[in-house]
Amino acid sequence: MHSSSFDSFRRTTCRICGSDSIYSYINLGDQPPSNSFIAFSEIPKEKTFPLIVNLCRDCGLSQLSEVVSSEDIFDDYLYLSSTSGALKRHYKSMIDAIIEEFKLARNSLAVDIGCNDGITLSCYPKDQYRVLGIEPSSAGKYAIAEGFNVIQAFFNKEQGKKIREEHGEAEVITATNVFAHVDDIISFAKGVHTLLDDDGIFVIEFPYLRDMVEQTYFDTIYHEHLSYFALTPLTRLFRDTGMRAFHVIHVDVGASGPALRLFVCRNESSHKNRKTITNMLEDEKKWGITRPERYDHFAAKVSKIRETLKRMIKALNKQGSKVGAFGAPAKGNTLLNYVGLTADEIMAVAENNELKVGKVTPGSHIPIVSDDEFLDADIPYAVLLIWNYADFFLKNSEYIKRGGKFIIPLPQCVIKP
Repeated sequence: MHSSSFDSFRRTTCRICGSDSIYSYINLGDQPPSNSFIAFSEIPKEKTFPLIVNLCRDCGLSQLSEVVSSEDIFDDYLYLSSTSGALKRHYKSMIDAIIEEFKLARNSLAVDIGCNDGITLSCYPKDQYRVLGIEPSSAGKYAIAEGFNVIQAFFNKEQGKKIREEHGEAEVITATNVFAHVDDIISFAKGVHTLLDDDGIFVIEFPYLRDMVEQTYFDTIYHEHLSYFALTPLTRLFRDTGMRAFHVIHVDVGASGPALRLFVCRNESSHKNRKTITNMLEDEKKWGITRPERYDHFAAKVSKIRETLKRMIKALNKQGSKVGAFGAPAKGNTLLNYVGLTADEIMAVAENNELKVGKVTPGSHIPIVSDDEFLDADIPYAVLLIWNYADFFLKNSEYIKRGGKFIIPLPQCVIKP
């Protein structure tokens, strides 16, 4: 389903604590949902929605003011995790670490919520565990085609109960880059509590709010990401749903850039709380997790990045240099639309996900072409929209080997090599 049929509503209270003490701190304009890649013929029907982030001054959650229907967003979903080799390696190391550290017994039930095309399920050693995926989007059919057991539904309290009745308790539940997509997050957490074994672990990975604010990663803001998490509000959520966070680590490579990996268990679990939790909670308090001025500074820096990037690309255009873009992630569309870059400035976007090739980017309407077609077009400069993998692409990209240069937009605009 494309953006012409999307529905939305405005959220005026915090989805974790219910407070109406809400402070609006950044407005990225009206934008279409970032994963709604469309055919050229569909441009006249494209719908946009406000992209505004609000802070809950009571618990410290950041959330979008406008909630676009998740059924609409995930009905015709073109993001496939396995198209990223770097992400595959990241999830494999995560699952290996979980199995080793928590001594996961053979035949344990391992559930991946938001399994997409099965990327995390495929990281478990074959035939040693009972792996189960949950995926509401159309991407789930690719995991099923790979032979995985996948429930095609949104996860919530009722779904957690149903899975427990049919499959038993889960020793491990993972949800990577998924938690931020959920509006009724309390029902989701209650479902996890119901499904989790008494000594089981729930592992979530998500972009860290402090990284977003301090490093100016504003492109992680888009309609699919309803919430922007720090540990403080999540501690409140799990406390209210019979669970507790017992360990946290910061990882350099998540699905959208640096992330937190949070380990959660039921209250009665034998897992001991580690210092990492109390240390981070103290740091967030000192940092000012609920203070509006912390976020106002972020918004001002974002505005400056827009000016710098637009000026840089306009200068290249003016001197006659062709400019393209590399990668078509959802977050890239936030950047393109906020900065105001269109097909007038960016001639094409290179992408290896065949489902996106032949379409145009939402809002900016730049044609998406295959990597090979992009290379043949002899474009000397490309905005690296997947900037979080800059090191990998600078070393391995055929585009760089042929003399191309990346414009890396974040955390600051630079041209490399």
